[in-house]
Amino acid sequence: MLSTYSLFNMKFVFIAFTVFFLTLNVNAQFSENFLFKSESYSFPYNLKKADVKYNLSGRLTEVSGLSFYKENLLTLVQDEKGNVYFFDTEKEKITDKIDFANDGDYEGVEVVGDEIWVLKSNGILFRIKNPEKEKSLDVKDYDTDLNKRNDTEGLAFDRKNNRLLVACKGFPFINSEKGEGIRAVYSFDLDKKKLSDKPVIEIDIEKIKELRKLNVAAKLGIKLLKLFNPSKGDITFQPSGIAIHPETGNIYILASTGNLLLVCDEKGNFLAVVKLNSGLFNQPEGICFDPDGNLYISNEGEEFAATLLKFKPKNKTR
Repeated sequence: MLSTYSLFNMKFVFIAFTVFFLTLNVNAQFSENFLFKSESYSFPYNLKKADVKYNLSGRLTEVSGLSFYKENLLTLVQDEKGNVYFFDTEKEKITDKIDFANDGDYEGVEVVGDEIWVLKSNGILFRIKNPEKEKSLDVKDYDTDLNKRNDTEGLAFDRKNNRLLVACKGFPFINSEKGEGIRAVYSFDLDKKKLSDKPVIEIDIEKIKELRKLNVAAKLGIKLLKLFNPSKGDITFQPSGIAIHPETGNIYILASTGNLLLVCDEKGNFLAVVKLNSGLFNQPEGICFDPDGNLYISNEGEEFAATLLKFKPKNKTR
């Protein structure tokens, strides 16, 4: 019988093997950015080259989420510390931080008015009031019914409906044993402080798989990984970040595994599926917009440097 250590090594090899072939397969078959684009939709960014690139290090090496705070300031979290960091895009450095909880796996951050919300991978949400007043800092956590099995990684503020959107990287449902071929996005009502019973968006993994035109090696790796970690299932598309465009309301869902960006409307209808070049996006984890429609994507750093990339809209039609 294989030891736990051997199984861990085999799992790691299969993950590396599959991610490599997913990225290789996408980059090899498509000369343009799009795996899919609706004829009626105009994608507003050139993701082949960032307009501004910020190098992150130290406390932000494992950046996992970001949000616009106010002029020249973004809030960021990294996935091991219960801290919110304020990054000044003019000074290109951290200018302040908030200690809001113990160490843990924090994956998303979102600014809502004068509050900051942080998402943990086990589905718990933290609300931070008075973020600029250390002595009167008010932190409260909310159990959403989602858990570690769902592996919650993306958080966005839906201003139109006064709710947060929570994207699940793992299992899509709360009270079900069946969730094959789906990725889910739930809503958290900010008035009632309650999670929706069902996903507000369901993403069809098979549709993305068809668009990717996966080769034999990638398909084999996906099947093997499902045996090692059935709760996460198919790794073809696993959300790592989510954001809502401030003008159109279109939803941008980032997937670190395989480097994809899905753009959909509020009902989940696909508008575009964009491949991200692995040379620029080595591990995309966080995504947000500023009020002017500038797009920010952060890359977690391991063997590569952590970066924050800014993309300006090509025109005013978004």
